[in-house]
Amino acid sequence: MMAAEIINMRHGWKQPKEIRDMRKEEIEDFCEYTLQKMQEFDVDFYFKMLRMKGYEVTPRYDKGMKLVGYTIGKNASVFKASEIGRRYMASQLEATWKKLHPEPTQVRVKPASLTVTTCSRPSRPVTPKPTSTQTKVQPSVQPKPTPAKTVFNIDTGSEVKKVWIPNSIKDIFFNEAKVPEDNDTATIENVAHTAMLLFVGYIDAATSISESCGGGGSAPESDWGKKDDEDERMFARRCLLMAHSMYKPKSVKRGFHR
Repeated sequence: MMAAEIINMRHGWKQPKEIRDMRKEEIEDFCEYTLQKMQEFDVDFYFKMLRMKGYEVTPRYDKGMKLVGYTIGKNASVFKASEIGRRYMASQLEATWKKLHPEPTQVRVKPASLTVTTCSRPSRPVTPKPTSTQTKVQPSVQPKPTPAKTVFNIDTGSEVKKVWIPNSIKDIFFNEAKVPEDNDTATIENVAHTAMLLFVGYIDAATSISESCGGGGSAPESDWGKKDDEDERMFARRCLLMAHSMYKPKSVKRGFHR
């Protein structure tokens, strides 16, 4: 471990502890995101979403088949649920889900008491005439709401890129990403992250991460980007197609030998 740290310091690489802490933060963010998206609490569906994200989930049950703990791992980093956060422990999962889905409080309105007044002659409401000193009240202009986004810290091998992806399309990258059949190195997460980098315009970073994961496909041209008449969801799927192409290994051409 000491030798590895010395080599990393000489080359300016990230230390194992930094990488582990970064992956722990990434897992914690996705655990909270998964619980927020669940309409009802279902621990099996929770584990399924984590596995679809590319994590290795190992639940632990007692003799009565009651869930007592689980671990989440990725590559060489494996965490107990308590290490991710106390609220993600098996005994606290349902309580955490309820906190993320608070029930609307019902406010009881006390009926107003009816009062009857009598008058000899109904009076007409008098509308005051506007005077020159009164100023017209201009209607307030409400600012347009900005779309909600999620931040992803993507390790390209040489640096970590922080990208913001709209919540309305981020599921496209994880649910529709796939790895070419002849690539045994890359994962679905690698392809999804590459598509995200293309989506925000980090072409060099996308090329670097695809080449480090066995890809040899051609990189996009320098004028890559979203077209003026292109919908964001269509552009996201076009980024996925390009990422899938970038992860195809280079074809080796063999010549004729005498």
